[in-house]
Amino acid sequence: MQSDPIFQLFLECNALLKGHFVLTSNKHSDTYFEKIKLIENPYYLEKIVSFLVEKIEASSLDFDYIVSPAYGAIAIGFLTALKTYKLFAFSQRENEKMAIRSGFSDISGKKAIIVEDIVTTGGSIIEVFNCCTALDVKVEGIFVLLDRSPSEIIVDGIKVQSLSKVKANLFEPDDCPLCRANIPITKPGASNKKIR
Repeated sequence: MQSDPIFQLFLECNALLKGHFVLTSNKHSDTYFEKIKLIENPYYLEKIVSFLVEKIEASSLDFDYIVSPAYGAIAIGFLTALKTYKLFAFSQRENEKMAIRSGFSDISGKKAIIVEDIVTTGGSIIEVFNCCTALDVKVEGIFVLLDRSPSEIIVDGIKVQSLSKVKANLFEPDDCPLCRANIPITKPGASNKKIR
């Protein structure tokens, strides 16, 4: 994993944290990728998004928009749109449901790819996919920087493509060895998603 250039970029910008974390998916983990460290350093963000753009361009997909969820993936999606000469929109939670932020040009009927930072269970990606399809946006592809899911994620027949597949221990909250060991828990990041 350490020879992986994407993983190396996360290491170089101190975005790889070890400890006891509750993730947006509500799972617990001993590893957390703090994408804010990547976003706060445009040098690293530009490098990793360049790898992402190469992967998107190699897919030869036809699309009009890049759509990313707020908040962590906005900078990633925006820079991807800039580098691919496409339009950009983002989704955000409204009343605990993901929706495309109002005020963008008419995205209805267009084609899009979803760009996300990190996937664990695919829950957030499914929410973005659903809010796109509710607006008659055809999702052509789904791309993430890091995939820490235990198995392949496919959304409505579309395989989630990642720059890097990383192993991170994931635990259910009621069967977490870190909790049993009384290791203090941290809930990093914020996506306005309620933790169950």
